[in-house]
Amino acid sequence: MNQHIIIIAEQIDGKITQVTYELIASAKVLQHYTDSDIKIIMTGCELSDAARRLSEQSGIDILVINPCIRTIPEEIIPDEIIPDEIVFKNLPASLFNNLKPTYVLMAHNTRGLDAAPGLAVKLNAACITGVEKITAQDEGIYFTRSIFNDRILAHIRPCAATSVLTILPGIFKPETVFNGHAGNVTSIAIDLALSSDDYHFIGFKNNAADTSALDNADVIVSAGNGIREKENLDLIYQLAELFSKSAVTGSRPICDKKWLRYSQQVGVTGATVKPKLYIACGISGSSQHISGMRDSRFIVSINTDPHAAILNIADVCIIEDLSTFIPQFITLYHGSQSI
Repeated sequence: MNQHIIIIAEQIDGKITQVTYELIASAKVLQHYTDSDIKIIMTGCELSDAARRLSEQSGIDILVINPCIRTIPEEIIPDEIIPDEIVFKNLPASLFNNLKPTYVLMAHNTRGLDAAPGLAVKLNAACITGVEKITAQDEGIYFTRSIFNDRILAHIRPCAATSVLTILPGIFKPETVFNGHAGNVTSIAIDLALSSDDYHFIGFKNNAADTSALDNADVIVSAGNGIREKENLDLIYQLAELFSKSAVTGSRPICDKKWLRYSQQVGVTGATVKPKLYIACGISGSSQHISGMRDSRFIVSINTDPHAAILNIADVCIIEDLSTFIPQFITLYHGSQSI
């Protein structure tokens, strides 16, 4: 049996998420270097239609794992609902051993980060998170990820026979058109050996936040930890008011402090935005944040740190304290309007 590159697909309510297509794109980069076969694993109930569509769009064989036929105490997970991340890291090792995986690909998000380490332990595999680039050299395949608050890029070559990877969203661009033959879809049912000491599932909480303002904004002004004080958010809003169809967002630390709503967060665990102009104020540029705004048409960074990671992708870099720059910019702007 050939070795495989395994993609752990993600779906929400039977709909394939965008990051799954990005995982397919990254798997094809690996396939180019290894000549391994690619296989997709999906978990969940009643996914036959979604699996069929994905096989037609990708041409890749899909294994659908149905964890609904099982015996689990109701106090652990009621109503026969199992979150995907629990399924991922409790899949039997024999399933993967039969597929002989060299790489197992997951999304670098809350689900993937929860499941990847546990799955790597089960498979006695290496675990590399936040992969941004895949390259091949004479010694083997290297995976690039950011470290030290995204100031340094690490190039990692795993020594284990199997590697579990989490791929940073927004990096690998999926194919827009596929004209080949559909892959085969196979379904199996499994029992998960869980006890009441392992998990207690409370339930799902849907994010009902309205992000339409972010989707429709031509200009987004975003605040990061570098604004230092909550009062400086007034400057961010004043800057945004200079532009029509603008919106204010923030990085995760700002939202964790409750200075902005989570519906205004940009990044892996927040919104993905593509405005015509993105102004990053006091944002260091973590890979998690950049993945949510890297497709902005034009990026301006205002930062006191000349080595901030966001300067690597910004079109214009302003090395200045935002509490100094923004008021002067606003004054100049109103002065030019009165001429």
